[in-house]
Amino acid sequence: MSILDGMREREPFAGEWGRTGAKFERGILADGTPVVIKHITPNDWLIAANGGRSHFFDAWQQGVFDRIPTQIDHTMLAMEELGDGWICVMRDESDSMLEEGCVLTREQSRRLISAVDAVHAEFWGEQVPGLSLHEHYAMMTPKGSAAVGNVDTPIPGLVRRGWELFGDVAPSDVTNTLHGLLDDPTPLVEEMKKCPMTLIHGDYRLHNLGLNDEKVVAIDWEVVGSAPPAADLAWYLIISASRIDATREQLINDYREIAGERFDAQAWDLACIGALMWLGWNKAIDIVENPDPAIREQERRDLDWWIQRVRQCFESWSPA
Repeated sequence: MSILDGMREREPFAGEWGRTGAKFERGILADGTPVVIKHITPNDWLIAANGGRSHFFDAWQQGVFDRIPTQIDHTMLAMEELGDGWICVMRDESDSMLEEGCVLTREQSRRLISAVDAVHAEFWGEQVPGLSLHEHYAMMTPKGSAAVGNVDTPIPGLVRRGWELFGDVAPSDVTNTLHGLLDDPTPLVEEMKKCPMTLIHGDYRLHNLGLNDEKVVAIDWEVVGSAPPAADLAWYLIISASRIDATREQLINDYREIAGERFDAQAWDLACIGALMWLGWNKAIDIVENPDPAIREQERRDLDWWIQRVRQCFESWSPA
């Protein structure tokens, strides 16, 4: 039996603007529930980057999502194996999702941070099913992107192109150390393993988040795994800060206040390095090649802030 048996309606649509290669459908279940169906195949670049295995499906099967705190609505109704791939069936919460380009208030951002902090608290100190830390940080490296072969998205090629450009937009002291970690993330991973671990969403950014009167909606848990909680917040900061009406320092202070005793300064430094390892390629492409001068300027300012942040991190910890 499948949750999709007897569906009333079903039609494809281009989710995630077609960027990732994943296929999506909208439909109505037999009981009248509107749903989004995400098809996950071995040709999806996230799956290919991790040996053709869906750690997301593993986490679902082992009941991880049954324990997600009530502050978060993960929307998932079922995951099923389908041929050589999988489907994830989610309640359609499109009306709650944050619109592309919207700017959040600081208080809205605090709601998002508080929700993911509740996840971190629930799984505090646990090693849970999902991506390993090494898989997580190897994914966006030149080697990791080259290992996926032929997939239905340009992202791996863009990753390699962006890292080629990174040395043109970043100073050599940071570039040289960062490229060493991109070649082998092991030193960063081993240091992060010394910090308290928990479940992380792995891709906690505004595109995957929504707000309604009661809960934070969080979708796309495909890179779920175990890591220090700072990994979620550093990624949230590097990819979402420009769309929040607050300074980066204010957002960091919000995280520190909300996490309380779970805030770990060493883990925060390491996670900031990891965040730049995940997104530095994209910032380099935007700075050099984006046709919109406003975006080039914004990304230049943003990268300058991150260069200074990561330089400070390398002063307290070095992979050498």
